[in-house]
Amino acid sequence: MKMITNNTDKHYLAVSLSGSSDKDVLGQMADAMFGEGYVTDEFHDAIIKREENFPTGLPTGDINVAIPHTDPEYVKKPAICLGVLDEPVDFCVMGMEGEKTSVSLLFMLAIKKKEEQLGLLQKLIEACQDQNVLAVLKSGSVEKIEEVLGDLIN
Repeated sequence: MKMITNNTDKHYLAVSLSGSSDKDVLGQMADAMFGEGYVTDEFHDAIIKREENFPTGLPTGDINVAIPHTDPEYVKKPAICLGVLDEPVDFCVMGMEGEKTSVSLLFMLAIKKKEEQLGLLQKLIEACQDQNVLAVLKSGSVEKIEEVLGDLIN
């Protein structure tokens, strides 16, 4: 895993990573968020367990995404972690039991206030409908990633 950008003032980070499974990449991203002080050490297991019970994979077109998140009790400081995968990894599709989608981008959320989670999820899902935005994020351009993530958070 390689850090692409980390803006603690704006509460986001982005990592480039590869993994063999959804649990593998989720664990790597959770560990990155823990290492930067955004979440507790329990966040790692909590996000994997929640993804097992409530999948977040979204087949959005050529570039599919997942938006893993868990309960606020595991969050120290709110943040978004963008995971740019070297190769797609299968995730279960949100609301479609047994369906899988090959995910290339992950938006891992660490939100302290539940009431803010829904609004951010709606903004993310809307942004994920635009393949141009997803292509910009997948490109790994620090400047473009910071622009898109900054817009999502504000």
